[in-house]
Amino acid sequence: MELTKTQKIAREVIRRTGRGNAVFNDRLVDGARSLKVWGWMKQDYELAKLLLESEGCKVYTHQFRTPFWGRGERVRLHIEENPST
Repeated sequence: MELTKTQKIAREVIRRTGRGNAVFNDRLVDGARSLKVWGWMKQDYELAKLLLESEGCKVYTHQFRTPFWGRGERVRLHIEENPST
């Protein structure tokens, strides 16, 4: 099975930073991808966003709060790997 651009970039960021141990790369109903990685900090998501955009993807940062995973905001990226033009 071929890896998605999102998965390839996530692995690259993990390799470069040494952070991240579980990658959640889910397909959304609209066909976009949702990327969340345990162990990443905000700057890791920013690096992934830059790399994905350089590959032609459209990337949106989704920030949210949850009472279940500790304090502060959490981040995930929503990615359109083949944005319509």
